[in-house]
Amino acid sequence: MDHLIFFVPKYEELFLKDASFEKLSTGFSFSEGPVWDIAKNCLYFTDFANDIIYKWTKKEGSVPYRTAANRPIGLSLSYDGRIISTESSAHRIAYADEKKSERIAGFYQGKWFNSPNDVVAKSDGSIWFTDPYSTAMGAKKELDMDGVYRISQTGEVTLVTGELGRPNGLAFTPDESSLYVNDTNLQQIFKIDLFEDGSFGELKLFVTLDPSYGDGAPDGMKVDVAGNVWVTGPGGLWVITPDGIPAAVLRTPEFAGNFCFGGPDNRVLFIAACSSLYAYPVAISGIIPKQKGNDHG
Repeated sequence: MDHLIFFVPKYEELFLKDASFEKLSTGFSFSEGPVWDIAKNCLYFTDFANDIIYKWTKKEGSVPYRTAANRPIGLSLSYDGRIISTESSAHRIAYADEKKSERIAGFYQGKWFNSPNDVVAKSDGSIWFTDPYSTAMGAKKELDMDGVYRISQTGEVTLVTGELGRPNGLAFTPDESSLYVNDTNLQQIFKIDLFEDGSFGELKLFVTLDPSYGDGAPDGMKVDVAGNVWVTGPGGLWVITPDGIPAAVLRTPEFAGNFCFGGPDNRVLFIAACSSLYAYPVAISGIIPKQKGNDHG
């Protein structure tokens, strides 16, 4: 376990003593946005620089699922099993399959989104995403803030917050009563309370990561069934307690921008580490997008 650092000793229980990283595939330009499809027992992830959504299965490995995919970055799954993609070059959120994509939302107050980055689907049918401006895109910035947005079940787009400099990863608490969102520039994670009437609270600082542990910053983020927040960050993958205390760092073989839980009992970390895709088993189940017939996900 020399690739693990513990700040809170009891968090050793989240990890398996003999666990190791398994390289599933390699040769990507920048792998990102993995999401586990429990209904089909497969993983989807992106290589946004090469404009591809990949599908990984144990039998076939990683194969292109959709090409010319509008520079996809983050992925999620809707309740009915459709892939939700942040199509950054098309400035929109869309449903994507092997042959086509269908826009869900592309504008706020008549202006194109900047560069949709990460996305999560709530069990009530709403979709939440971050929209930081990307200088790599080279496009004109129409919106004057880098926002976090919600798309309602009826398609209405609401600004959740425009206060962050580079909003990136998103995740819900297990009961979906709060939303976590991180800011890559600040090395911080924030928490927003969500209310039953559809309104939401203000940004509250949850934790600041320590950049001295290595390269990296908050990006991909997920939550396990105990409410711990897992997030890519300096030096690897960080685990934060529900109270906002750094508990552990899992040092990854390569720089990792994103990851997800999946596999048997949702106890495998699928880590998108730029050029490669890794699997790493853990001792706790993570929360994955709920799907029809698999509401325990």
